[in-house]
Amino acid sequence: MQRGISDYELMNPEVVDGLEIIEVPIVDGCSEDVSEFAMIIDGDPEEFEVPIVPWPVSGRRPLDPETGICAGTTEGWFSSEWSEGRLIGRNEAVAGEYIIGFAVDGHESVPKAVDLWHMNHHPDGGQLFYSSEQTPFVIPVIPVGEEPEITKAKAIYCDGTFGICLLPGVWHEGVFPIGGNGRFFTKQGRVHGRVSVDFGKEFGCLLRVALEAPA
Repeated sequence: MQRGISDYELMNPEVVDGLEIIEVPIVDGCSEDVSEFAMIIDGDPEEFEVPIVPWPVSGRRPLDPETGICAGTTEGWFSSEWSEGRLIGRNEAVAGEYIIGFAVDGHESVPKAVDLWHMNHHPDGGQLFYSSEQTPFVIPVIPVGEEPEITKAKAIYCDGTFGICLLPGVWHEGVFPIGGNGRFFTKQGRVHGRVSVDFGKEFGCLLRVALEAPA
């Protein structure tokens, strides 16, 4: 049985040299169908209802109606900042801090691509990201599933004019701004269940995402 990844490990990942690099294709969230992963938000992101879903139960008895979803959502700012070749994600909504990637080529503060060592999903609800400053960004995703299918990984591109709400259970990493650092409004389930994968340790690879608009 796999064990979870602690908050300490999220800021101190053990990434060895020589791992296979898997290039992740970029899809435009505005013009391509991303409904398997997310909903596109054209209106006020603060008014958008992030989907919350009940946790599964054991045994034959179901949850009572309208229960299991009562914790609601929490919101705040998600910042993505480069420091010494590492992209640090800070999620004020859940008081989280993580290393979400490593710089590839380019100047340290404006890399051309980023290597991912980790993804997670939230079984209790979706997660919304929106740039109030219209900063372009990408979010790497893998479809819902007990195990992440790396061959199905994509990076959803946003030009900064709309928001993206990931669906419950979709594997993802934080927000990767294009052109440097970024700060994003985020909203997600207040329970904040998190299930993680370490690509290096489990699959012997890193996922590489170009920090650019799709061709």
